[in-house]
Amino acid sequence: MSLELGLKDKVAVITGGGVGIGKETARKLLLAGAKVAIAARTQSKLETAAEELRKETGGEIIVVPTDTTSKESVEALVAKTAETFGGVHILVNCAAAPGGLVRNAIEEADEDMLMLDLNTKLFGYFRTAKACVPYMRKAGWGRIVNVGGLTARCTEALSGMRNTALVHFTKTLSDEVGKDGITVNIIHPGVTRTEHIEEWFAEMAEEEGTTVEAITAREAGDPAALKRMLEVEEVADPIVFLCSKLGSGITGESIAVDGGLSRAVFL
Repeated sequence: MSLELGLKDKVAVITGGGVGIGKETARKLLLAGAKVAIAARTQSKLETAAEELRKETGGEIIVVPTDTTSKESVEALVAKTAETFGGVHILVNCAAAPGGLVRNAIEEADEDMLMLDLNTKLFGYFRTAKACVPYMRKAGWGRIVNVGGLTARCTEALSGMRNTALVHFTKTLSDEVGKDGITVNIIHPGVTRTEHIEEWFAEMAEEEGTTVEAITAREAGDPAALKRMLEVEEVADPIVFLCSKLGSGITGESIAVDGGLSRAVFL
């Protein structure tokens, strides 16, 4: 007997929905019967992704080019989604530069890049949540899943402060909206096979005069308990679970989906 996700005709907004984890999450939600709006800055990538997903799933999907650093752009995204589908029930926040824009030492760290990192991810997620919550409250049901990053739990990069702040935002918001039937959680993906990671590893291999396979083993395989890189569906599936009725009792949680890459013990 298959498990009922309770997602048929639910309306989802997915930022960063044209590639990687966002695109795969859109696929899974469409297959579960949800209606989806995918958003990102580059319209061509969105259109390509939407056409692929329509053909594969037969689901209802719209494309809304969006800059999450702009309040007006975010409000237009959510208004367009609600106008098209009749409301908003689910928000999946994925729009951010993977790994962050500031990964060097403090002497070389660029303040403007750090501000852009925070504006895009931390404040971008805040803007989308602020715009979506009224629709969820009206429906008496909602799901918000923020895609964070493992740098929330380690000292790898200055850009990690955006993810740490997102954990606080997630927990605080979950306390506020829980009474309205809305859950809010954050997922921290490990190294996942996305377009960005494949390009990044290829660049690293060329710079170091080695192979992509060697870089993948060093960065993703050897440090992880599973001894391999994660695939996008392995991150998308837990996101969809949290969006479904099966995850209705989970809120305010910070969950690593990393193949055992992190070694710390969290009580």
